Amino acid sequence: MKQPTIFLIICIAIGSLAACSRPVAVPAFATPTAVLAAEVLGETVVTTPVPLTLVPWQSPDGRVQLRVPQAWSIESHSDAGRALWIWNAPNQRGLISLLLIASPTALDKSARQELLLQTLNQLGATNQGDIRTDDQERMLIEASGSGTNRAGSAVPLWIRVSIQQFADSVAIVVMSVPESDIALIQPVSDQILATVDVAPLPTVTPIPSATPAPFTKDTFDQSDGKWFEGDDLRRVIAVRDGVYRIYLRMADSYYLSAPAEITRLDQHISVDMAFDGSARIGTALRFHARPDDTRDYVVCWISPLQRFGCVRSDGDQWQTMQDVTDSTIIKPTEVNHVEFTVKGDQYTFTVNGSVLATFATTMPDAGVPGLYVETFDAAAGGLFDNVETS
Repeated sequence: MKQPTIFLIICIAIGSLAACSRPVAVPAFATPTAVLAAEVLGETVVTTPVPLTLVPWQSPDGRVQLRVPQAWSIESHSDAGRALWIWNAPNQRGLISLLLIASPTALDKSARQELLLQTLNQLGATNQGDIRTDDQERMLIEASGSGTNRAGSAVPLWIRVSIQQFADSVAIVVMSVPESDIALIQPVSDQILATVDVAPLPTVTPIPSATPAPFTKDTFDQSDGKWFEGDDLRRVIAVRDGVYRIYLRMADSYYLSAPAEITRLDQHISVDMAFDGSARIGTALRFHARPDDTRDYVVCWISPLQRFGCVRSDGDQWQTMQDVTDSTIIKPTEVNHVEFTVKGDQYTFTVNGSVLATFATTMPDAGVPGLYVETFDAAAGGLFDNVETS
């Protein structure tokens, strides 16, 4: 439906890169080895070279793993489903570093290449050659950058950035080292990349537990199995406090929830809905799943930016039915009453009593109505109440 974008929080971790706003204090020397046993005596740092050894590491949930240099310190950050880890050589934070970002999204080759270049730009680095792709479809590029040591002096850096698509996540790996020490990390850089693995996110199958009914009328005073509920790394969906809440923990994601109903062609849904963050929220008609687990439906949505739009999904391939359009009818901070109807091939989308979109499209298969949420740069969701279908 949209080209996913990933907001990187690299500067949180690699604090001494010149591209970041605030340099982090690091020792004023380039080390003779990538791993150091260091002892600080006043302003003098005594280092003892230690052979660089890679050891297995995995994330607390066991989903992300790779081999990292032994004895390097680790920091972690998370934002909207994205996770970031950075390992720093002793006393070399931001100068001799290994960074891994795992972001739940699926990007095609051109989008991965764009993200690779965006990462270089955020690091303030200059590429030193063309992007190359290895036999694992991993994209890599080497670049030069600049760091700042504790004395405030610029330190030229060698930087390598790679990006790789896994089942449902993209992994970005950044390595940096002073150019004077480039021979220390280069011999193991390929070994590190070869061990990166991101397993698929666990999920709960989104199937309501109730027996399908002809129609639905729900004020969500209690949970009776008519709607899917679940809580996993991707989302939390629950009937709680008199509303049906769909909250997506992942940026750049979408979700459609349909009640346990009997499929049909002509249908109508009305619902009161409110924004929970900066999500698009809306309603869908003629939703049904194909045998290959792709989905067909027509959805119209509203956003807190006072915009709306409509798309059609054919096996998860989208076609625009209504271009994104501004409308002051939409209430960003209040409840919106939304209705969506299809009779034959004619669709009508109404918000707060005003018809915002009408269009015709042929979708011959029967389905059911549903509720829709879509996120962009941050976790967000929607609150739904007083759902009535016919």
